[in-house]
Amino acid sequence: MSKTLSYGYKKPENGDTGDSFFQDVVDNATRLNDHSHDGTDSARLVAGTGTISSGSWSADAGNNTFSQNVTLPTGFAYDTTTIDIRLANGEKVYAKIEKVSSTVYTVYTNDDTQSYVAVYTT
Repeated sequence: MSKTLSYGYKKPENGDTGDSFFQDVVDNATRLNDHSHDGTDSARLVAGTGTISSGSWSADAGNNTFSQNVTLPTGFAYDTTTIDIRLANGEKVYAKIEKVSSTVYTVYTNDDTQSYVAVYTT
């Protein structure tokens, strides 16, 4: 006998060796493949984007880098948001970011002519 969890996943009970075990594994794999993150069949994900403009970089003296403070969109908080920095073509950039406050972070680059797109996910 297995226990059905909040989004329909099946968790074997302690010592469960019953006939349902392998069917539960198949059901869970199907659920993982088919979920939509809409809050009904899995945890809801909220996403947003923002532009980090090339015209707003400030030189960091002695570091040969440039920085810019970025304010998160309304409804996002630094500690609960995943921030991906990307080029306009979608390619991921591994930029350094640092928390300034719960809604502001600093992003760093070595190319002050480059604009980026920030992708936010909670």
